[in-house]
Amino acid sequence: MASISPEYANQLLAELTEGCPVPAAPASLSRYTFQTSNHVLIGDTAVRGYKYKGRWRLDDRDIRAAGNRLASLPFDPDDMVDARLSSAEHNRTWRSQIHRWFEHISYQDQSANGCRCDGQQPCNRTRPNRYGLGCGATFEQVKERYGRSPIACTSPLPLLTWSGTTWIVPRAYAALLDRADRIAAECVEQAARCSRCNATGDVWKWRTSSNSGYTTLCPACAASLARPYKDHLRGRLYASLLKNSQPEAFLCRMCPGPRQAVYWDHCHTHGFVRGPVCASCNTYEGGGHRFIHRPGAVSQLLQCDGCRRDRTVPPRHQPDIVLQTFVPDPHGPCAKQPHSAWGSVEEDGSIRFRMRCWQCTSTSEWEQVVPAAQVRQLVREFVDKALETGARRPRQGHRLTARPPHRLCT
Repeated sequence: MASISPEYANQLLAELTEGCPVPAAPASLSRYTFQTSNHVLIGDTAVRGYKYKGRWRLDDRDIRAAGNRLASLPFDPDDMVDARLSSAEHNRTWRSQIHRWFEHISYQDQSANGCRCDGQQPCNRTRPNRYGLGCGATFEQVKERYGRSPIACTSPLPLLTWSGTTWIVPRAYAALLDRADRIAAECVEQAARCSRCNATGDVWKWRTSSNSGYTTLCPACAASLARPYKDHLRGRLYASLLKNSQPEAFLCRMCPGPRQAVYWDHCHTHGFVRGPVCASCNTYEGGGHRFIHRPGAVSQLLQCDGCRRDRTVPPRHQPDIVLQTFVPDPHGPCAKQPHSAWGSVEEDGSIRFRMRCWQCTSTSEWEQVVPAAQVRQLVREFVDKALETGARRPRQGHRLTARPPHRLCT
């Protein structure tokens, strides 16, 4: 087998499908493609992904076969059928996906520009306008936002046409995507089966990433392969661990059910080991945003002796702590709370919050800053309270009663 990288597979697929009546969108080949399945769909062909030395690879022969099949698809651009776009379908299909794109653009346009439709305002965006979309949205807006978004490694938007009453698409392309939906569902069903006992479960809860790919294990099989962690590395520096320290020998200390660990979670500020975690929990902690709201998260962070000693947590988690106590200042005449507040830690330790309000057209985005001294005080109070309530217990959720709200300092 000649294994190639996803990047080269993208390039090869683009070359194989150049001039193809079905626009290819090979950029969907990435490591995230394999989270729910071992395969990626190229048209109606399932291509298996392999992980070698921690990197995803694909078989050159599979990519060539899939690309040639897509390029040779019998295609009559004048043989059109109703696309039957709908969000009512229970499963995620190409029809429901495109319908969600349309709904999102219609919502965004109405929120930004208001509703100019006749009758009750704002309208519910279900009555199509002359572009086939809700309220004042246009197809150009859809293409600008989703023109590069793939479905089965193809670009559906160039093949969609508004007839004046319904969306239509070439019959051959609709049939291709229908086959792709069925094959994708089969691949996901296969990936949801435990690799040891063949039981079927939730692919998001049972499937775990590793250096050799994704592994699906039910809780019972995971518990039989790994054991609970007993804090034997407490106080050890991550840099001092041997390469064969084997985190996979233990269960993830954060998941509510038995799940095999993959990594040694450690504090990047102080360097201390916090415990074994699965790939999902490791990614969630690394992202920072809203991690502390997860049950057991505060306990996990305070497994670091340095954080306990300094009464702090890593900087990426501090904005969420501050938001538990402070509320933003009013923005102009709008009395509504912002829909989102995203904080970033500055070099001096202060936190700059970027707020958005989709209901306010005069001031839709603005910033406020919490000084570093206040950040340190709030984080210390948070950690002290966590330690008082026994945050050392693993897998125990931790909620704090927020102090009376204070305004963010500008």
